[in-house]
Amino acid sequence: MTFVYFASSNENKFLEIQSLFENQNKENKENIEILFSNLAIKEIQSESIIEVAEDKAKKAFNAIKKPVIVEDDGLFIDGLNGFPGIYASFVFKTIGNKGILNLLGSNKNRRAHFLSVFSFYDGKTIETFNGQTAGHITTEIFPKGWGFDPIFKPEKEDKTYGELNILRKNEISHRSKAFRQFLTWHKLKYNHQS
Repeated sequence: MTFVYFASSNENKFLEIQSLFENQNKENKENIEILFSNLAIKEIQSESIIEVAEDKAKKAFNAIKKPVIVEDDGLFIDGLNGFPGIYASFVFKTIGNKGILNLLGSNKNRRAHFLSVFSFYDGKTIETFNGQTAGHITTEIFPKGWGFDPIFKPEKEDKTYGELNILRKNEISHRSKAFRQFLTWHKLKYNHQS
């Protein structure tokens, strides 16, 4: 059994990953255990979400000295020229969902997508995986969910991320797409050690 630590200060992300991993594990037994490491990691300033994620993975590994995965994500809104992009976390803390809706105002172009990037690092190997989910920004804030989930409605869904149950969200989310890629890669690379 291999242990990999998900390093983040956002426990909500880990809970989603844990739920996804448990479902995945029922289907095909994984030779990996995902553990949570509550770790605040100072991010570099970069326009590249991949650079940010890979730097965070190296810092997390240096802090805990165990194989780690980290996630960085962004919300890219067409009507705001891709804003907030990789600064989504900072923008959420400063202006929140209400601020995003105010910026969009009556803009008809509300198309948006979430992008998730996972980086794995074990002291030698760094590998990065990404997933994307397209949708649009609603005109109101719905009551359920965390982060931008109450204002993001994925394509072909009649509910926001926040209103979807965790199983449905994990079927379609940017985070789950990237995480599944990681699991597939990890199984191929490390299964011979089981």
